[in-house]
Amino acid sequence: MKTEENKTQTLQFKVTEQERKLIEKCATDEGTTVSKYMRGAVLMSLVMDGKAEAIKIVAREVGEKAFATVRQKLMRTTQEGR
Repeated sequence: MKTEENKTQTLQFKVTEQERKLIEKCATDEGTTVSKYMRGAVLMSLVMDGKAEAIKIVAREVGEKAFATVRQKLMRTTQEGR
């Protein structure tokens, strides 16, 4: 189940070469894209600042991932029981 909204908006910002390399390395280490890594970093910063809308966005995403994980485990258990 993937209910993620389509991402249609773009934000741009400038970084130094050193910052770019660090961000790209961190994203690679996490096994994700720079875009997803930066989006997560910014949203978590907003959550830490107590921004209610960011908390709702992150909670929704975490809830969807948790549901998908539980569903996948249940399906695996059902298939093993056959």
